[in-house]
Amino acid sequence: MRKSTLRLITLAAALALVIGTAPTAHAAKILLGTSQPGGATFEIGTAMGKVITDNSGGKISVAASITGGSTANVRTLQKKDKNQALRIGMATAPAVSWGQVGRKPFKKPQDVLALGALYPLTTVYTTFKTSGIKKWSDLTGKRFVVGGRGGSIYIVTQLALKHSGVNAKKEFFNNPQNAAAIRDERVDAGFFFLNANVPAPVYMELARTLSGKLHFFGPDEATIKKLAENEAGIVRDVVAAGSIPGYNKDVASRGQMWTLMTNSKMSNANAYGIVKALYDNHKQITKYHPTGKYVTKKTGLRGMKKLKIHPGAARYWKESGMM
Repeated sequence: MRKSTLRLITLAAALALVIGTAPTAHAAKILLGTSQPGGATFEIGTAMGKVITDNSGGKISVAASITGGSTANVRTLQKKDKNQALRIGMATAPAVSWGQVGRKPFKKPQDVLALGALYPLTTVYTTFKTSGIKKWSDLTGKRFVVGGRGGSIYIVTQLALKHSGVNAKKEFFNNPQNAAAIRDERVDAGFFFLNANVPAPVYMELARTLSGKLHFFGPDEATIKKLAENEAGIVRDVVAAGSIPGYNKDVASRGQMWTLMTNSKMSNANAYGIVKALYDNHKQITKYHPTGKYVTKKTGLRGMKKLKIHPGAARYWKESGMM
């Protein structure tokens, strides 16, 4: 009888745990916009959605979706959709800032508010060692992939070209298109990015395939400084030697933080619940994706000085002694 009773107690405890973490029928169903294929943001977004859902006390259910990227996600927040009224999205800090002030590529201020900082994204640029391109100024007159429309990399890259006075022949490709164009030498150079100092999947594959054949570089120091001074969340960053397969030199370039964002239609309670569930349990993200170790409460406001924060999220950060 004692063993039977123990089994029943154990089973009841297990059922209580499942019921306590699973979303209820009345849970707020929230769609999380990530980014373009090949960049790992969808996989990371899926991991974060799982952690938020599991730790919301059954009040919130988050599902990730592939999108066009940062600026596309800001635009999606403006849509009125009765079937999907609640949305959050991933965007780089500069894209959130452009939306808030109504700066290009936006024609007017957008309804977008930051929730918290996630992890760093560093953009460098690459070409074949035989191309003759050694530094940023060598891009003049060259066919150069600046990024994919819908993200933020293509905008910041164009700003870098403008600040430096470099007149390249600009191409707009998404991640898989860009990697293929570089590999097949259909362009002279293209962008290449890393999440938390680890190349995004499509670029990891490119670097491994062409190991030892590629040269990596960033904008010149004066241009990096201008970007950091003028754009929210952009900093000088260095990709350490060995971070890119087959390349054993440091690469100085620019970095920026991925942020989690929503709009003013999100209730204070839901915004607070999302942020608390994610950042109080951030260590759980690594169970599903290694980049999760860079999403921390300590860095939850990094690069967000110039951004407006949702009142519900602000409550959490104030309670945490960070605002």
